[in-house]
Amino acid sequence: MSKPAHPRATESVPLVEVRGLEKIYPGGTKVAAVRGVDLKVERGEFTALAGPSGSGKSTLLNLIGTLDRPTKGDIFHDGRNVTRLDADALADFRLGALGFVFQAYNLIPVLTALENVEYPLVLRGAGASERRSAAHDALKRVGLEAQAHRRPDLLSGGQQQRVAVARAIVHRPALVLADEPTANLDSKTGAALLDLMEELNREHGVTFLFSSHDPAVLSRARRVVHLQDGELRGEDVRAR
Repeated sequence: MSKPAHPRATESVPLVEVRGLEKIYPGGTKVAAVRGVDLKVERGEFTALAGPSGSGKSTLLNLIGTLDRPTKGDIFHDGRNVTRLDADALADFRLGALGFVFQAYNLIPVLTALENVEYPLVLRGAGASERRSAAHDALKRVGLEAQAHRRPDLLSGGQQQRVAVARAIVHRPALVLADEPTANLDSKTGAALLDLMEELNREHGVTFLFSSHDPAVLSRARRVVHLQDGELRGEDVRAR
C-alpha cells in the first residue's frame, strides 16, 4: 500500500494522539460526553473503544475522525494538530487520511457498489480511469468484485457493510474508524467482516480504531480501551 498521509512524520510520532479532550453538549443540562481524555494510537493497531451506551466511545471516535469538534483539548494526526483547522481544511484532511465505516453503512442508494466505492476518489478529483481501477481493486479485496454493478438494495446487509469497508480503504488511508461495525449484522456475517478487517490490518498494515460493545469485536481487538461516563477507565492489551 502507498504511504499514509503526511509522510514527513517520523515513526516515533503516534498516528493519533489526543490530549485533555473534552466534549460538552449545551442545553438545559450540559452533558459532558468526553472528559479529560488522553490517548495515543500507534500505526498498525487494531484497537477498540469499549463501554456501555452513553460511555462516550462514539463521541470520542467522532472527535478523532474530526466529524465533531472538541470543547477543549487537542487532536493530533501524524503529529499535526488538526483541532483548529477550518471546515474546508478538515474536509480535505478526512479525504486524504481517514476512512470511515458506519453501522448504518451510509451507502448512496442510487449508485452501484462500484460507484459508491469510487465516490471518495471523485471528491478528491481523481481521473475516471484511476478511480475505477482503485475501486475494482478495493472490491476485490473485500470479496465483492462480482457484485460491483449492483445497487445497495440488491445486496445483503453483510455485503453492504463490505462495500462500506471497500469505500473506507479505496484511497489507502492511514486510519480507518469503525463505529459499531457489526451492530446490524448476524453473528456469522459479523465474524466474516472481522476476519476481513483483521486481514487488511495484518496483510496491508491498515490501522483500525473501533467503537463497540460487541463481545465479538472486543475479543478480536489487540487493545481494548475502556470508557465510562466519558472518562478512560483503563485498557487491556493482548499479544499479537
